[in-house]
Amino acid sequence: MYPDCFTFGSILRNSFGCYRVDGLMIIGSIHGIIVQLGYESNNVPIGSLVDAYVKYGNLAGANRLYRSMKKIDIISCSALIMRYARQGKGIDECMNLFFELNRLHVKINSVILCSMLSLCSKSALLSLGRQVHTLTLKYQNKHDVALGNSLIAMYTKAGEIEAAKRIFHHMEEKNEISWTSMISGYGVHGHTENAISLYKKMELQGIYPNHITVLSLFSACSHTGLTSQGWEFFHNMVRKYKICPSSKHDACMVDLLAREGCLEEAHSLICREKVNPSASLWGSHLGACSVHEHMHHGELAAKNLFSMNPQEPANYVVLANIYALAGLW
Repeated sequence: MYPDCFTFGSILRNSFGCYRVDGLMIIGSIHGIIVQLGYESNNVPIGSLVDAYVKYGNLAGANRLYRSMKKIDIISCSALIMRYARQGKGIDECMNLFFELNRLHVKINSVILCSMLSLCSKSALLSLGRQVHTLTLKYQNKHDVALGNSLIAMYTKAGEIEAAKRIFHHMEEKNEISWTSMISGYGVHGHTENAISLYKKMELQGIYPNHITVLSLFSACSHTGLTSQGWEFFHNMVRKYKICPSSKHDACMVDLLAREGCLEEAHSLICREKVNPSASLWGSHLGACSVHEHMHHGELAAKNLFSMNPQEPANYVVLANIYALAGLW
């Protein structure tokens, strides 16, 4: 008694949920049996094979199989597009798959649209992103949250803040990712006041910020010199929202304090790190000490850098400059 095509589909779906070292070899063996039994023209096992190959990163094999299918399979196509988008590779093939669906008047679901927008964002394909946006209006009467978030991320990455703002304000439902993406977009492109204003509105809506939201605010404050505002966000993060500061949060705060000449506070923050401070953190502090001609903290920063990487000449040069500015060279 031979297994039928549905049995193979079930085996492939249920056997490769978790990654295994010999996964591709086993999938290849099952593929061979499917061909031997004459099921290579049946969409059920072939669609499951496509999905299995995609999960294991064999996009070339998955794509060849997909092309052999006699009928468009939206699930297999979605799996391919999602993996291409996640890797940021195979842009041309991903676009071909997408526009092929559109030409065949297949209704494109939000998963595919989000994947395409992610690809456009990663690859700076604003023109294509606008085309995908147009198709979202065709296939989705109302933006769902994930689709709206993908559009905001794509437009903010491209610097199209006004377009992102329109999407954000027209979203009927928003989550913390929606707010964070918009706040981050404002911050990255120098709209610090808008970032802070939106953050306050977010709080009023009862939505808690996450570590990325706060990091975006720190970065915005750092680039505009809003030291007191940055400190306020830092304390709220710890005391109000119980977010444990990461090394990235500390690095942003050190940069903010150092830029404004608050070197004592910056040094204290570095020394409070739960793990050993990185060389980049001490390097940033040393650079600030040079700018503000602060010899004592410059020596402390340099001492730590010398112990981490005694062969790095740049650190010696910066310390020498500090001594020269102090008239000791």
